[in-house]
Amino acid sequence: MSREFKVYNIEEEIIIDANHSPDGSVKYHVCYGAVDWRKNGKRRPAVFILMSYNGRMSYQTPAHLTFDSEETTDFDKVYEALTYLRMKYLVNKKYQVEVHTDAVTMK
Repeated sequence: MSREFKVYNIEEEIIIDANHSPDGSVKYHVCYGAVDWRKNGKRRPAVFILMSYNGRMSYQTPAHLTFDSEETTDFDKVYEALTYLRMKYLVNKKYQVEVHTDAVTMK
């Protein structure tokens, strides 16, 4: 296999500014996709968290969810995104619902 094989793919991503970075340079990336840790072609659905610093994704720094904030904490924001993705894809899988990404206009 190629050295460029990724153990994950991202189908949907929610990007959240980290509270501990007032300039917006640190972000959480709450992702839904599939993972293949064994690199054998058997992908499994997963929700995972990555972080970026100054626009560059970090694969070595674990996501650290802080609790200290006068408003919504990083933990609360990431948990909400994780819950949203989990429920969206769990419900879609359970009921075999097709997700459309096209805009819908209500009259």
